[in-house]
Amino acid sequence: MCDRCDSKRHRTLTLAALLPMLIATPPDISSFVGTPGNGKMDRWAAVSSSAAGAFAAEAKTADADAPIKYTCPMHPHYIADEMGTCPICGMDLVKLETGDGDLSAANGEARTAITVSSETIQNIGVRLGKAEQSTFGRTIRSYGIVHENERRQFELTSRVEGWIDELNVTAVGDEVKKGQLLFRLYSPQLIISQGDYMRSRNNRATLKRAEGQLRAFGVQPQALRTIRKKKQPLDLVPFYAQQDGTVSELMLRQGTYVKRGMMLLRVQDYSNVWLRVGVAEKDLTFLSKNTPAMVSFPNLPGRQVAARVDYIYPTIDPKTRTGQVRLVIDNKDGAIRPGSYADVEFDVGAEKRLAVPSESILRSGQGRYIVASLGQGRFEPRLVEIGLVSDGRTEIKRGILDGEDVVVSGQFMLDSESALRESFRKLQKLQVPLSLLKLTNNEFAMVDHLIDAALYVHEAIVDGYDVEPKQLDPAISIKDFLWPRYKETQLAFVLSDATNALKKVQTAKTESELQTALAVLVGHLRAWVLKGAPDHYKEKNLVVFEDKTRSRTWFQVGGKPINPYARGGGELVPYPVSADPASEDKVVQNATVEPTASQHREQPRGSHSGTRGSHNVE
Repeated sequence: MCDRCDSKRHRTLTLAALLPMLIATPPDISSFVGTPGNGKMDRWAAVSSSAAGAFAAEAKTADADAPIKYTCPMHPHYIADEMGTCPICGMDLVKLETGDGDLSAANGEARTAITVSSETIQNIGVRLGKAEQSTFGRTIRSYGIVHENERRQFELTSRVEGWIDELNVTAVGDEVKKGQLLFRLYSPQLIISQGDYMRSRNNRATLKRAEGQLRAFGVQPQALRTIRKKKQPLDLVPFYAQQDGTVSELMLRQGTYVKRGMMLLRVQDYSNVWLRVGVAEKDLTFLSKNTPAMVSFPNLPGRQVAARVDYIYPTIDPKTRTGQVRLVIDNKDGAIRPGSYADVEFDVGAEKRLAVPSESILRSGQGRYIVASLGQGRFEPRLVEIGLVSDGRTEIKRGILDGEDVVVSGQFMLDSESALRESFRKLQKLQVPLSLLKLTNNEFAMVDHLIDAALYVHEAIVDGYDVEPKQLDPAISIKDFLWPRYKETQLAFVLSDATNALKKVQTAKTESELQTALAVLVGHLRAWVLKGAPDHYKEKNLVVFEDKTRSRTWFQVGGKPINPYARGGGELVPYPVSADPASEDKVVQNATVEPTASQHREQPRGSHSGTRGSHNVE
């Protein structure tokens, strides 16, 4: 059958001749319409060109002839063939406007555009948003623990021995102000040093040394001014708070004896705190000093604080594989307490991006979709490529233009409606007659390998040898080559069904199973041979016979019928009347089929060795 396969004995089906036949891009349906790609069929082309042109025009105006459907405004998913009432709510049905979709829209990036009535738009709650430029970046989420700001601490440590007198702070938690008197200290060492200071007032060098000694013993500037003002030593030296804050540690009581180096108290300012955040090692590279962050506190509902990275610690915890980042947070009211938990979101790589509200994104197995509003009730689902997601907005890299309106509520119903109407379009494409499909020479050669496979199985049955399953693998693979171009035409059914039948042939264990598989295979290919390209196969001298008793058909290349299903012959199935005016009144009859040399006599089953390979016609 195939001009590229010349074996005279066992059919050798190979893909070597098929590799150049791959189809790069499936064309529009109009490209399927025309004559088969056979240079010997020009007259048939002339006759069928008018039909092809008519179908091409019909494909462009399919909506005019599409069957009228009706739907419920309240329940758009209900579709009926006749006017009536909705079985769900009882409302009168309205005409389903399937005629405004664009066939070219279903190109993998956009589905069928639809028009929806204003009542339906209102009933399904359609709400619009806009695709517009927005500044945002990658969001890194983590958590942190609040700590005291170590820069806002004041500790007072004794540098001399003495006794506490006139203690003004008595407990942890006492609030103090900068310059407030904390306590007075009686220290013999300080009294002696003050005497040396007073005696050195007339000697500048000695005075400076004596003042330095008092400072070294912890005497504060305020106390030095008091000593200079009184011009005499103080028995009780005062000590003051150096900042506002809260007493967080207190080691003193009235009359306490203190030793040199003893910490007396600590004052902490809680109006400004640190937040130490654990960040995954892989995310640390995106952070830098002053990176903005948004902090929220579960124990303070509704409170969010904007902050920036103050410091990134240089080490990684080997157990948790996290690093530490420090934020500085204002805490004027003191509600944020050290030790509390906080959720943190870092916004990194912030820049202008085209974005839509995240709720407008639909997810499916094919990718991400948005439903664009075209105005005047028209909507079009589009396949989009998304980028970063942050703060309720999603970046759109491809599929939508700046300023276009998108549906952010009710888009699921609109997308479903579009998919339904697109299915109507595909059904219209499937109505293309097989005779109007235009195959190239290479594509005809591919389909011919399926016919060859049927001839090979017929030969194996009548000659009594086993079918080699691997011989059928190339024919089975034909579907993969032709599917991208013809998946939405009637030829797709032929390819799928024939492929499945060949797989049954490969697994057949008995002769009856092999005969059944052959009958199924030929039954699926018969429509293509007789309706799809009859002139092509008449030219190849392919003959179709039928066993009327069993309603089974088979293929042969010329000759008398040799029934693979039972003893006896079969009835010729004639080809349709040719479109060639010269042969308009001729129908292929048994007399027009010249038998081959090996077929002049009908032979008993199992002795048909002379016909093996006879279906390979040069």
